[in-house]
Amino acid sequence: MDPRVELAVMRTELAWDRTLLAWLRTTSALIAAGFAFDRGTKLLHEARLAAGTALVRSGHLVGLTLTATSTVLLIFVCSQYWRDMTRLERVRCTGRARLTPALLANGLLILLGAAVFFMMLPGGE
Repeated sequence: MDPRVELAVMRTELAWDRTLLAWLRTTSALIAAGFAFDRGTKLLHEARLAAGTALVRSGHLVGLTLTATSTVLLIFVCSQYWRDMTRLERVRCTGRARLTPALLANGLLILLGAAVFFMMLPGGE
């Protein structure tokens, strides 16, 4: 392969890795925000929820939505990354994408997001 093409492929691969890690950072913050919103509104407004005077009555729903949406979004991002890397490996003529540390980290975050979501469900504690 021409060295210029190989360098272009390497730059593309590194750019996709940076993008995947940016998604990891964003979705992990959203998962943490969903969990914090769920638990925070429960702690802060427990007495007010019982009295019916709470400002935020749907804190649990907001927390579940944030956690579930960011986990599903991360699944889509990982699948797109895998398809792009497979296409890129065809240019290199190796034919098969390899597992990168960024992809493994995103896989772990998907598991963590699913665990947090199921823990937040009623009866999941």
